[in-house]
This record gives sequence, C-alpha cells and structure tokens, in this order.
Amino acid sequence: MKNPQKDLKKYRYFLETIPLDKFREELKNIKWVEQDLPKEMLPLASIFKYYWEERQFLIFEEWFEIFWEELNTNPQSKEALKYFKRYYFDKNNDGWFKKGFKARMYRTWISVLTQLDFCYMFEYICAREGEDLQLEGNAELDARGIDARVNDIGFQIAKISQRKEARTAGGKKTVVTIPYVVWDPDELKEKIQNPRTRIKDTYQKMLNSFEKYFIKLPNGFVVFNENYLKPIIDNIHNIEAVRKAVKKISLELFGES
Repeated sequence: MKNPQKDLKKYRYFLETIPLDKFREELKNIKWVEQDLPKEMLPLASIFKYYWEERQFLIFEEWFEIFWEELNTNPQSKEALKYFKRYYFDKNNDGWFKKGFKARMYRTWISVLTQLDFCYMFEYICAREGEDLQLEGNAELDARGIDARVNDIGFQIAKISQRKEARTAGGKKTVVTIPYVVWDPDELKEKIQNPRTRIKDTYQKMLNSFEKYFIKLPNGFVVFNENYLKPIIDNIHNIEAVRKAVKKISLELFGES
C-alpha cells in the first residue's frame, strides 16, 4: 500500500546509496550496445514494476540480473535477444555482450529513476496538501514520451544543459516539458568567484534558482525540490497555467528572470 510521505523518504535514501562515481568510471567507455532495441528487450516495464508499482528499491546489480534472467527465460524476449546479438555483433561471447548491455541498461535505469523522483515528490506534496490527484507512470506512457500523467496533462522530464535548449523545449499540446538541469553548482560557484567572469550576476541567479528548485544529494544525484512541483500542483487543472509556471521556473534556472 502506498504511503507517499514514507515512500519519498525511502526513495531518496535509496538514491543516496547509488555509487554514481563508481558506475561512471566503470562504464564510461563501455558503449558497444547503443543500437535501437526491439520492444521485447526494453527495460521500462521492469523498472516501473519494481521501482514504482511494487516500490522495491533494488540496487542496480540486483535489478539488472533479474531483468537479464527474465530476458533469457521469456520465449519472445529470448528470441529477440538472440536475433539482436546475431544481427549486430555476430558473436557468441555472451559475457562480452552482457557487459555492454549492462552499461546501456544503467544509463536507462538512472534516467527513469530521475523521472520517478518527480513522481514521488508529486505524490508527497499531494498527500501533505490533501490534494486528491492520481499520477500515472508506466512503460506504455514512457514509450510515447510521457514520463508521468495527471488528469489529461502529460509531463516529460528533459535533461537540459544550455539556455538554448530551455527556450526550444517543446512538446505536444497535452504534454508539458519539465526542464531538469544537469550542470554542477560547484562549477557555477567557481565561475562566480573567478575575477575574469563577466556575467557573475547571471551565474549567481542560476545558482540561487538551482538551490531553490533542486537538491543535490551527497552522492551527486540531483532531485526535485518541492518548490519546483508546488506551483505545478497548484495549477494542475489548467494546462496553460502549468506551462506558465514551468516557463517561469525555466527562466529563473537560466538566470533570465
């Protein structure tokens, strides 16, 4: 049974335990399984099952081995996996392929965990505020570019690193793009302190808004602050009002407001 307040706390603790630096170092050069995957090999249903529906916060290695076993025991996915390896790699060395596939799955895993942090924070605020809103998140929606849906409004979490990306971040008429910035606040602080930096005021605004709308966990994982989701929830019954609230946040994040 869901308990949004406890679930968010447990989920955030789980995110803190992920050794991001370790994985980054181990997997940074392992990029030989980058082709489009057949639908039978996609991990989304498995990730949503454990981390959202059942709220089992498995460490990456444990989840991956479960998913790998599922791929190799289900007749449809096993055949798709066999054909995929033969078509792209023409190799029988399963260990070599598995290593590359694992690195690919890690990147997807981390991306979906970021989406789910938005979902857990959304549920947490609704429970605290007494808002009766039902948030949907599943593999079917994700495959359509919708990371979460509330009523008729879809949300898409988009990693953004430049101001141009923030301005051009679009979406369908019923989908609101949620900018998730990927810069390092420590780098912003260095730029502010650098006497040769010309736009210190802009960087200071970016730093202030980052600290207002996000939280950087001790291991470096960046999660959503409730200040980001509160105006979205307050305006959830009007998609244009939601877009306006998100645009305001986006401008602040890039020091333009």
